[in-house]
Amino acid sequence: MPSHRMNAVALAAGLLVAALAGPWLIREIRSLPRAATTASRADQRVVSLDVGGMTCVACVAAVQGSLEQVRGVSAVDVRLAQHHAFVVCDRNVPDSTLTAAVHRAGPGFLAAVAN
Repeated sequence: MPSHRMNAVALAAGLLVAALAGPWLIREIRSLPRAATTASRADQRVVSLDVGGMTCVACVAAVQGSLEQVRGVSAVDVRLAQHHAFVVCDRNVPDSTLTAAVHRAGPGFLAAVAN
């Protein structure tokens, strides 16, 4: 009988873990890019920018909005804590266009392509 109890405890623990981690796991799986999305980005590149001058969430919104207005940009992720921006854009968008967009976001914003 002790092994029967151990099996019951292991089953209960497994069900508890599945119940707690299940919703998180489903969200993570749903957030993965679809095959069509990945294929459509085959002719694009990701540019990593070091961004200076950002001090608040409003700064992030200004930089992100300015980068999103650049023709050929399909996605932008600006991170305040890291002073960094990731831009998904067409291969023909020059780096200088992206850094200029950051400068246009407001006085004091500087950008350089990160290596």
